[in-house]
Amino acid sequence: MDDGRRTGREYGTRVPKYLAIYRVLADRIADGRYPVDAPLPAQRELVEEFDVSLMTVRQAIQALESDGLLETRHGVGTFVRGPSFSYGLTGLRSLAQDLVEQGIELETEVLDSGLVVPPVDVGTRLGVPEGGRVLAVERLRSTRTTGTPVPLLLQTSYLPEEIGARIGAEPLRHQSLYRLLADVGTPVQQASETIQAVALTPQQAARLHREPGSPALLSCRLSRSDTGAPLVDDRALLVGDTVITAERAATGTNLAYEHLPT
Repeated sequence: MDDGRRTGREYGTRVPKYLAIYRVLADRIADGRYPVDAPLPAQRELVEEFDVSLMTVRQAIQALESDGLLETRHGVGTFVRGPSFSYGLTGLRSLAQDLVEQGIELETEVLDSGLVVPPVDVGTRLGVPEGGRVLAVERLRSTRTTGTPVPLLLQTSYLPEEIGARIGAEPLRHQSLYRLLADVGTPVQQASETIQAVALTPQQAARLHREPGSPALLSCRLSRSDTGAPLVDDRALLVGDTVITAERAATGTNLAYEHLPT
């Protein structure tokens, strides 16, 4: 018999059978035996493993779907869902700070960094004279909830050369850019952000593990000091298989980004 009956979640007379199955499958998702995007075994296999009716297995799957652990894709099967997190529109916290405060592990890989002549629009936003240079840092941000990293965000940050020289690219592997800016005496006090739909280029798609032309959301955020001086121009590509839900109240608005497996 499979370890489904030896996980400390054995069947008993005190809980419904579907709930016992729910607990076993939830444990397997939590410990990575069923990683993000992995298909759940066929319902008939689960019926045989747990020695229950098909209806009981379906009750367990429905409960897991209701709790956001599984997703049924019609005509394909049932799969483990990806992570979700909230991103507050109010305040000046960075995305990384939002994730960490919600207990979500975030991994950062610096893909490239160096002094470059920025695109015209970036140079204009940062107030860089024609022919001037900026520090450009490209990072891949991934979440890890069940042992497997899931690429979530491809981010390029442009900083004026003099500010970039004080920070460098290496610390960005381990610390929030906003925190580093504060540490060098130029804390972010203002920011403006726009979000628009785009299609991934072949290079972007490869880094985000998506197909070229796949949809994505592009966030452009210009962060400034208390005097309004530009500090960093961020371009962040958020994978397009994402649902955005806005919760609105008199005290502010909160966006929830939810990653959905493809």
